[in-house]
Amino acid sequence: MSFIKVLSVLQQKGGVGKTTIAVHLATQIKEMAPNLKIALADADPQKSATAWLRKGTTGIDVYAVAADVEGANLKDELSLIDADLIVVDLPPAIASVSMRAILYSDVILVPVGASALDIEAAKHAIELCNEALELDPSKKFLLVPNRIQMNTASGRELREVLKKWGPVSQATLCLRVAYADAVMHGTGINEFAPCSPGYQEIGFLAEEVMALLELR
Repeated sequence: MSFIKVLSVLQQKGGVGKTTIAVHLATQIKEMAPNLKIALADADPQKSATAWLRKGTTGIDVYAVAADVEGANLKDELSLIDADLIVVDLPPAIASVSMRAILYSDVILVPVGASALDIEAAKHAIELCNEALELDPSKKFLLVPNRIQMNTASGRELREVLKKWGPVSQATLCLRVAYADAVMHGTGINEFAPCSPGYQEIGFLAEEVMALLELR
């Protein structure tokens, strides 16, 4: 799989926007680099990303992986996907499939909300990312402030808290209705609400991710 770039979105807690980031990033990177073949590997048993992207035409190929829940064949499944970049949407828990995905990923994103529960839940994911980097220093991970309300103290302070634990994305993704509404249209924010604040935020994050993956 050395010729394929793999990006995984990891979190222990559900409801932090993991699938939202996976889908919007995949569609945004496709817009920014239309010559790249982008695929989304859906390892979440709920298959939310699959349902989302099947509703529309985005140029993103979607593959169901880890049907065994454990991901015992995940490496082989990813190697069979014909793509330049595979975005892996993982289950809302740190399970065997998540740990395997980290081993096969070039970049790992950990979305973190501003609540105390979100921050606490991120700790295990961060520990796993650090362990993966010890095994392979070429891997990279980013903590992504997500679903943030900047008019709250916790939202404004989250970035400084996260900096103590690891690298933080320059982009901050705020709590925006447009991110969720795009699901009904089966597309990403780039098509649903182009030039909106949400589109700009995802664009900033996509630029960071593409640089880390050396896609440009």
